Amino acid sequence: MQPVRVLQISYAMDLGGAETLLMNLYRNIDRSKVQFDFLLHCPYESAYEKEILSLGGKIYKIPRYLGYNKFAYERNLKAFLRAHPEHIIIHDHLMDSASKTLKIAKKLGRITIAHSHAASAPFSLKDIYRFFFRRNLWKIADYKFACSEEAGKWLYRGKADFTILKNGIITERFKFSEEAREIKRKEFGIDESTRLIGTIGRMVENKNQIRLLEIFKKLVSGEDKSVLMIVGEGPLESKLKATAKKLKLENRVIFTGPRTDVNELLMSMDCFVLPSLSEGLGIVLIEAQASGLPCVFSDIVPKDVDLVPELIHRVNLSVSDDRWANIIQNCQQMNRRDDAWKTVADTGYDIKDTALMLQNFYMKLSEDRCASV
Repeated sequence: MQPVRVLQISYAMDLGGAETLLMNLYRNIDRSKVQFDFLLHCPYESAYEKEILSLGGKIYKIPRYLGYNKFAYERNLKAFLRAHPEHIIIHDHLMDSASKTLKIAKKLGRITIAHSHAASAPFSLKDIYRFFFRRNLWKIADYKFACSEEAGKWLYRGKADFTILKNGIITERFKFSEEAREIKRKEFGIDESTRLIGTIGRMVENKNQIRLLEIFKKLVSGEDKSVLMIVGEGPLESKLKATAKKLKLENRVIFTGPRTDVNELLMSMDCFVLPSLSEGLGIVLIEAQASGLPCVFSDIVPKDVDLVPELIHRVNLSVSDDRWANIIQNCQQMNRRDDAWKTVADTGYDIKDTALMLQNFYMKLSEDRCASV
C-alpha cells in the first residue's frame, strides 16, 4: 500500500521555529504510511532540502504569491496541482497567502488545512496589507490548526473552531549533559565562572533583541561577569551588531549565526531570555525548559509554554531595563537540570505524540476521501 502523500506549503525550509517543527514531524512520522512533499516559494536551496530528499520527500517550487502577480500565481498553482493528483491533502503554513492558495486547491477538489504559527504583532502599515489577504482564511480552509490558543484566535479571528497541534520537540535531545556544556563553553572560550545569558531566534523586530542588548548593558554595568549569546540570523543582524558596538558590548556579546546544535548551546547557558513583542507559541522556550534552563521572557508569550513552573519568570515589557536585569541576575538553576526533559515530555510536548496525532489525522482524511469516491 502506498503512503498518503501530503503537500506541505511553506516559503522555505530554513532553520526557523515552524520549519524545524515541520522537519521534526517529518522525521518522526511513519513514512511508510504518510509521506511529506513540499511546495516552496524560495528561489534558493534552503537548509533542510537535502534531508527532505533523503527521507523520500519531493520538493517543488513556484514563485510566491505577492498580490500583484495574482493571475500568474493562479496559473502556476493550478498547473502544479493538476499535474500532481496524488496530493489530496494540502497543508499550508503560509498564513498571509493561504487564503489564495487553499481557495484554488479547494476548487480543484483537495482537502485543505491552514496552520497558524504566529499571533498578533505590533501594528504596522504592512499589517493592513497582510490582513487583507488572510481575513477570510477562517472560512476557506476545511481544517484549521494553531500552535496555541492565542495563535488560533488571531489568525481565524475568533470566527471558527480550530485544533491546537502542540509544537512537540525531541525531548530526550535536550536532556542536560555536563559534558556537552563543557565542550560548548570551551568552543566559545567561556569559563565556568562566567554567567552565559542566551537567546535564540530570527533577528527580526518582534524578537526585540535590541531591547535585550539594552537590558544586558544594565546587567553588566556593575561589572557583572556575564556574556550574552545571540543565536540566529535575519535582516536585523547588522543593526544588532552595530548596537552592541555602540553600547560597548562587542567583547561581551557572541553572535553565533544559525546553528544546528541548539540543544547543546542551551546546555551551555545559565539563563535564557526572550523579550519578544509577539509569539505564536515560543517553541524555543519549551526547548530551554527541557534543558532545565531558567527562562526570563515577556508576558505576551502564550501560557502554553509554562511547563516547568520553577523555571518560568514572566516579565511585562513595560518594566524597566534595570528590573529585567535584576530578574536575570537572580534567577536560579534547578537542582537537577537533567530531570526537566521528562517534565516537558509528560505535558504532551514530545514530538512522538504530536507526530502520531498528525499521522492519524492525515490517514483518517485519506480514508474518508477514498470511501466517498
